[in-house]
Amino acid sequence: MAEQVPAVGDVLTAIERRDWTRLERLLDPGVHWTTAVEEHLHGPAAVIDRLSRDPPPAPPSYHELRDGRVVRWIDVPG
Repeated sequence: MAEQVPAVGDVLTAIERRDWTRLERLLDPGVHWTTAVEEHLHGPAAVIDRLSRDPPPAPPSYHELRDGRVVRWIDVPG
């Protein structure tokens, strides 16, 4: 599992609090998010739409940051 950095914790906290405005600020405009069921989401709007209907995810198995914002997130498969 990827080491959790503050940006990951911030994303998870925003999701748990359902603070979609804050989450959008934490995501790069070109974010690529892969869900636990291997659905590929592109862009903050698609990510927020999916996450608003699902339970909060666990910390990612992999993530990448650009300028402190999440550009790549891969959920733990399952």
